[in-house]
Amino acid sequence: MTTTDPIPQAPNVRLVPHPTARNAAVATSQIRAGSVIASIPSLSTCLLPSEKGKRCDECHTSQTEHVRLRKCSGCASFWYCGATCQERAWKAHHKKLCKSFNAYAVSPAYQALTAHDQADAMLLSQMLSQTASWEMHGTSGGYDDPYATFLDLLKGPRADGYELPLCLPRAGATAEATALAKELYSRFGNNNFVLHSHLNSYGHGVFPLASRLFNHSCVPNAVCKYIIRPEKSVMMQVVALREIAEGEEIIVPYLDPALPYQTRQDALLANYGFGCRCRLCAFQRGIGPVTPPAGRGTKEFRDMEAALHAFALRSNDGRTFRIPDVPGLFESTPARLCSAFHKTYLPTVAELFSKTSHEGPFADALESGLTLLAFYVLVYPPNYPQIGMHALELSKTVWNLVCTAGSNMSAAEAEALERQATAFLDIAATVMENFGQEGDEGGPLEEIRILGDMLKVA
Repeated sequence: MTTTDPIPQAPNVRLVPHPTARNAAVATSQIRAGSVIASIPSLSTCLLPSEKGKRCDECHTSQTEHVRLRKCSGCASFWYCGATCQERAWKAHHKKLCKSFNAYAVSPAYQALTAHDQADAMLLSQMLSQTASWEMHGTSGGYDDPYATFLDLLKGPRADGYELPLCLPRAGATAEATALAKELYSRFGNNNFVLHSHLNSYGHGVFPLASRLFNHSCVPNAVCKYIIRPEKSVMMQVVALREIAEGEEIIVPYLDPALPYQTRQDALLANYGFGCRCRLCAFQRGIGPVTPPAGRGTKEFRDMEAALHAFALRSNDGRTFRIPDVPGLFESTPARLCSAFHKTYLPTVAELFSKTSHEGPFADALESGLTLLAFYVLVYPPNYPQIGMHALELSKTVWNLVCTAGSNMSAAEAEALERQATAFLDIAATVMENFGQEGDEGGPLEEIRILGDMLKVA
């Protein structure tokens, strides 16, 4: 395949030379915010162990009152939403793995793995079981051939010789299988994706065309989402966060841009073999090691967070907000706010919000949640999904505060908080409508609609 081959799954994208990466995927015409840039079918997917029995192992549809999962009669360890998925999985890989899986799942080598590595090990085993497909497709296909596209990917940086334990029948442990496993694994760790529904991780998947096309940036203009459909393979869609000009490179995040700078650099180097030089990384590298914030509860700490609210949210009262519509707000961060980039700050605030938003006091949750929103707006580009999801959680937190206050809150206070909840909900609606429907049925868009109706009649 060549860079001039057509890309049916991404008709408005072409590959061009890149000064440091293999290629760059650029827009062949203007792409509007919220547009689906690419729709890419999976080569193989696998659930995290915690999701087994809760989702179909093939199409990943969740079990509900309308969807009843049935387990494989052979191993009793894989579950399917119906005969269609079970038959497709059996033909693709399960026929070769069924009798071996239970012994493999309790083996010391498998049990020693983390949950995500366990998913990767099964994902690689599934791919390896499709020997005939790898032999038949080779590397001569076009971009509509996922096997050829996968083999065309660059090998990863891993050089320590580590190999994942594989689930294979005894008859399958041949020299040819070992050689194929090494060939696949060399491209594996840096070319698979964590699947999520409503931004909650539930599995891993291989989407070779996405790996071939899109380079990384911590200031992306596009993000990936996953479409779950009964009896259909999981589909990745790449969605534009903002308007992308003709000729502009389309870039996605390989990891969470809100992670600390050094954590991101170490992860990218270990998993992908490069260091990031995007705008966010350049800024954080430029400010150097930052000192941790003052102790929580001190006046200095309260002043810093108030200044963060005012800077990122353009809010001095915590009730009205103006979210930036262009990326790069972090580049004008005042020096007194740089301690917010310390590696301990975000985890501390996030943990506090998670605890208080579920257990109360909701007033404390509102305070920490507002700080978390300000940090997200500072770091993430506009329309980044985490901004919308957190704004929705903030709106629900304010609503819980109003509902639990009862007679302890005046009508004027309740009305002011309801306006604040509506402001958060407006932010959530803008971001999540741009992201669009994904994952399981329902989700944030449905929650936004329901909460919006409740606020209208409050």
